[in-house]
Amino acid sequence: MHVRRILALALAGPLLLAGCSDPEPILPDPPTTSPSPTTPSPTDSETPEQESAEDFIRRWADENQRMFVTGDTERFLSLGPDCDDCKRIAETVDGIYDGGGSVEWDGWKILNLAPRGAPSANAFRFVVRSAPTRYRETANGPWKQLEGGRGVQLIVLKPVDSSWQVLESKELPG
Repeated sequence: MHVRRILALALAGPLLLAGCSDPEPILPDPPTTSPSPTTPSPTDSETPEQESAEDFIRRWADENQRMFVTGDTERFLSLGPDCDDCKRIAETVDGIYDGGGSVEWDGWKILNLAPRGAPSANAFRFVVRSAPTRYRETANGPWKQLEGGRGVQLIVLKPVDSSWQVLESKELPG
């Protein structure tokens, strides 16, 4: 994303100036020798930045909320393909939307996020404030309400390329 912005800014100036300059001079044809091969510079292929575990957890929480509101579980599941709890949550959402139901929820606000245990465990405990939830399991079913409030979550991650995947997610007492 940063590369695109830099390229857009780098190209905008010369393009704007080209419209205000004298006509281009006619240049002679270049010599017929073949160009020598070039090696790509380090900026030609930028290495993606490593996403922090904390940023990933926030992105995962946002995707969790989006999944509940839209019924689209695919992106949520892609963030934790080996997470059994994530699969159960997605199955619940699929069941609601397959039955014509819907969910209204503004998601979690993460209040505190900290590693749990040894750093190599990639486990994190986070405290959330959940917005109230309104849902119905079928199109004509009664609306049900969950109050929301404070909750504590545990999430275990594994590093994958420049990001992470969820291995385990569960609610903790407390």
